[in-house]
Amino acid sequence: MSTTVASSPTLVSNLLALLRQRQRSLVKRGKANPGLAMLALTAVLYFWIGRLRAGKKGPSRGKAIPHLKTRLFMLDVGYKYVKARAEGDELKFVQDLSKEGLTLTTEFVGHCLILAFEPSSVQHMLVKNFENYPKGPAFHKAFFPFMGTGIFNADGAAWKNQRALARPHFQVTEYKGAAHIETQINQVFGILDEVIVKRARLDAQDLWSRYTIDTATGFLFGDCVNALDIPQSKFVSAFNYTQKVCGWKVRLCDYQAFVPAFEFPQKVKDMDAVLLPIVDSAIAKEIQRRSQAEAGAENEHQHDNLLNHFLNSVDENGKPFDRIYLRDMLMNFLLAGRDTSTNLLTFMCYNLGKNPEIMKRVRDEIFEVVGKDRKPDHEDIKKLKFMKQVINETLRLYPAVPFNIKTCLEDDVLPNGYFIPKGSLVVHSSYVTHRMKEYWGEDAEEFDPDRWGTERVKVVRPFMFFPFHAGPRICLGQNFAYNQAMNTMTRLMQKYTWKVVDGFVPKPESDITMYSRNGMQLIFDHYRD
Repeated sequence: MSTTVASSPTLVSNLLALLRQRQRSLVKRGKANPGLAMLALTAVLYFWIGRLRAGKKGPSRGKAIPHLKTRLFMLDVGYKYVKARAEGDELKFVQDLSKEGLTLTTEFVGHCLILAFEPSSVQHMLVKNFENYPKGPAFHKAFFPFMGTGIFNADGAAWKNQRALARPHFQVTEYKGAAHIETQINQVFGILDEVIVKRARLDAQDLWSRYTIDTATGFLFGDCVNALDIPQSKFVSAFNYTQKVCGWKVRLCDYQAFVPAFEFPQKVKDMDAVLLPIVDSAIAKEIQRRSQAEAGAENEHQHDNLLNHFLNSVDENGKPFDRIYLRDMLMNFLLAGRDTSTNLLTFMCYNLGKNPEIMKRVRDEIFEVVGKDRKPDHEDIKKLKFMKQVINETLRLYPAVPFNIKTCLEDDVLPNGYFIPKGSLVVHSSYVTHRMKEYWGEDAEEFDPDRWGTERVKVVRPFMFFPFHAGPRICLGQNFAYNQAMNTMTRLMQKYTWKVVDGFVPKPESDITMYSRNGMQLIFDHYRD
């Protein structure tokens, strides 16, 4: 058996290489649909290899993790997963798996895959034994063409250095007012007014996607990409496409090359065509500033955006950041800053549109604290307690990053006593943990902001709720996301009201971050007393 197990990956890899070459030949001649045939064929091989290679090591200490119930060498689960992914039900699929147990193991694409949903297990991986659970090589490989060596895709010294440099820029003093969203929120108002005149429905997810990419690029780079002005922005399209491809790649671990990605290189070029000129312009300005400073002119550097801050810093090796490193940094922070806020604003609108009585409570609080037309300041935002509860409940049900995958470096034991073999891929899911009836009660699937009220919030234990990750890698932009959402919703609800289109039900899914596959169909109107 050991010889078979050792040789199988090589033999199957060679076979897959031949099949892939054959597929490309057929595609060129117009006789095949890229990816579909290979997905069906290689799915069988993935799970077969997994059964041979993974999960063979028994526990050196602790107890063995219960195995996911499967039939036909995992083909039943593999088929159900591919089907759920294709239909937009991946989140529900994983949530249903948790009903078999809060810690499970199985074999997947040649690896031991462990699902760990208990809050104590999440805390162990993200905090108590953080160094043993990096993102790992499969994650780095999948995202490198998109995000390079930026913070989201980095481990070790590179990650620590970038995080330490960026932290000061995300202090609340950097965005304590709403000035950074003023131009974009007025553009949103213009778009909504046009939609109302036409009595048309609006895809709020598309609107907030363009809005947050503009606010994020302005805040981080000092140069807005003006996505709100261009409904079919090449940059936004490329940004979304590359995330989807990378999401598939990280799921297939060692077999990422088989993900159809024919447009990927061009999409990266489309994004670089926007980002690299921003980097080059900032570098040129900084060179000019230093030259003037050396000549004796008073020209102090201003840390007015994250890009300028990095230009006056050094990397983990003590060297200045080059343009590609800076480009990677921009892409990573843009992903974190834009998608978190897009997800929050989109599903917040959905929850309020479905619950007019809760929308009224939020608006009443806004009118009491801020007024009907005054722009909120930082002190106002801190007083909007019920809006904060609505945000937390939205993040509980629709966390921006619903899944996260780690690689176990050394044998370990979780707090519940289960053994984690070295090299295992360990998945935890805020989406699943946030909806567990074991922790949140029988109404765990219901939208109820009052669960975050003064008394009920006391039952929320550590790591029952972690929408912004946790531990050393907790999202640097957490406060930025709260602040932007509260400022934006305050301004929005002073002027408008909305409802969900009759019969519309969003289909949440995840590539890297959560979004609704079918958008977010809302009908807006002007608010009238």
